[in-house]
Amino acid sequence: MSALAWEAPVSVIVSSGKQKAVKSPAEAVGCLEKEWPIADGVFLREAKKVCHAALEHECTASEARDAFEMASIEALLVCR
Repeated sequence: MSALAWEAPVSVIVSSGKQKAVKSPAEAVGCLEKEWPIADGVFLREAKKVCHAALEHECTASEARDAFEMASIEALLVCR
């Protein structure tokens, strides 16, 4: 398992309508930039920033997961 992989994935419904299990900051960046159904949001901007920072080892993968999960909640995409 990669050092940047999350302990537990965040399951979201992406713009295609499919459920996706996002498992790392790298996957989160791809999802946020290519599959996100909203164009802007406070938590979306923060998640992009924090996930990129995690890839640069400027914050933890856990912080990136938390930010991604908040963006998912903001966009009403979280699957529980």
